[in-house]
Amino acid sequence: MSRHPQPRLQSLSRSGALPSRLRPWVAAALLPIALAGCAPDAWKPNPGFSAFLNQVERVCGTSRIGELTVSQLMNPGSSQYSAYFVDLTSRFDLGRISVDEYVLGISSTFNTVRDSAGIRCIVNQKAP
Repeated sequence: MSRHPQPRLQSLSRSGALPSRLRPWVAAALLPIALAGCAPDAWKPNPGFSAFLNQVERVCGTSRIGELTVSQLMNPGSSQYSAYFVDLTSRFDLGRISVDEYVLGISSTFNTVRDSAGIRCIVNQKAP
């Protein structure tokens, strides 16, 4: 019986791991696919939203939403930072959700009344 050499494609280990020399090429090939899944504006700075966040921080920072202040929820260095709060505030500012949807989302998430000082303050910062 003659032995046939194994094809080169079967040089992968039995665990299915790629040889180390192929990993950078595979990663480079998959990067555009991964980036295509992101929102189109995810990588662009939005000066209008930054201005709105800065205004909310400046004017409403000490206002409370439940047990927390607006500043605690917005500050990434705070242990109470909430990406959800920032995301919902972003969608509110961009007009993707209504005032009622924003108020409901914040009040139910942070277990507070709908007319808490922090929520009222943020809603009042939005230009009519």
